[in-house]
Amino acid sequence: MNAASVEAPPEIDEFDLVGLTPIASELVKPPRVAESRIHMECRLRQIVHVSERPGGGSLILGDVLRFHIQLELLDGYKIDPHQLKAIGRMGGPTYVRTCDRFEMQRPKWNGE
Repeated sequence: MNAASVEAPPEIDEFDLVGLTPIASELVKPPRVAESRIHMECRLRQIVHVSERPGGGSLILGDVLRFHIQLELLDGYKIDPHQLKAIGRMGGPTYVRTCDRFEMQRPKWNGE
C-alpha cells in the first residue's frame, strides 16, 4: 500500500514498480490487485478539491459497482475483522492495525 503511493510519472507501471499482479476487472477498465483479499470496482461520482496547499488534497467520491471478497473472510454475510487483519492510514506516515477492537451498540430512538 505504501510503496504504491509513490508519485511516479504516468508512464511508469506501478504494478511492475512495486511487484503486484494486475487482474482484469469485470465492470470497470482499471485492473484489480490480485494480492488484495477484497476488491471494489468503483465508478467516479465527484472530485472535491479540498486545498491546493501542502498537505491538502482532494476528496474522491465514487459508487461501488461490485465487491470481490475472498470467502474465508466472510462470517455469514459480514467480513470477519479478525481474518481480515486490516491496516488503516491515520494521516501522514502513521498507520494503525485493527487488533484492539470493541463493540458498542447504537442507541435506539424511543420517540421522546
